[in-house]
Amino acid sequence: MTSNDLAKAVYAAFEVDPWVNPHRDRITIECHGSAVVLTGEVAEISAKRRAYYVTSAVPGVTAVDERLTVEPAEEMGDDQILDHLAKMLLDDLAFKHYGVTCVDHKGEKEVLRRLDDEAGHLLIHSENGAVLLEGRVRSLCDRRLAEVMAWWVPGSRNVINTLKVEPPEQDGDEQIKEAILLALDIDPLVDYVQMAIQCRDGEVVMTGAVPVAEQIRLAEHDCWYVEGVRKVDNRLQLP
Repeated sequence: MTSNDLAKAVYAAFEVDPWVNPHRDRITIECHGSAVVLTGEVAEISAKRRAYYVTSAVPGVTAVDERLTVEPAEEMGDDQILDHLAKMLLDDLAFKHYGVTCVDHKGEKEVLRRLDDEAGHLLIHSENGAVLLEGRVRSLCDRRLAEVMAWWVPGSRNVINTLKVEPPEQDGDEQIKEAILLALDIDPLVDYVQMAIQCRDGEVVMTGAVPVAEQIRLAEHDCWYVEGVRKVDNRLQLP
């Protein structure tokens, strides 16, 4: 298969996926042998996540380098993004035992919180709307939750999560589900009391009810923001 044929196959796979819309999402497909590089901007986090998995499943593809960004909900400068994220991390109970440091565009660090007995430490940086998370955390759930919060910042275009879990944990569906439930619990815009979440092989099924229609979309976004989610079957309804 030529590189051109492989690119056509990837595009065709995008056209039939319910979350990726190649006529709306601006995705450039470059093939280097059997390796595919995806660049451009998509409208939703679901399109970014699915583009990687859809491409990976195309016969003949051996590697995927996904570099897509998501159209931000609001135009924000990098300093604004860092301020917004830092406030969330400092205020949330899940990270009360963590130190937090901001790194500006010059590489200069500002320690916002340092504790004598830290459970971990988060270094946050933003460049052109892309948030970089560095440091160490004590669980996979905290690693995923920090990424969700970075995505919640209205100006975020991408999140690069390099946080290390110490000591290492075995990952799986239960860990993904735990992070989803925690994200829904702390999301002030979603009432998840009547919601149920199932996860198998990274595929999430959402059932139950939410009080207003907008929360159906917001709750699904929270699932997609969680690292490791491959699909979301949203069956949420109004009461």
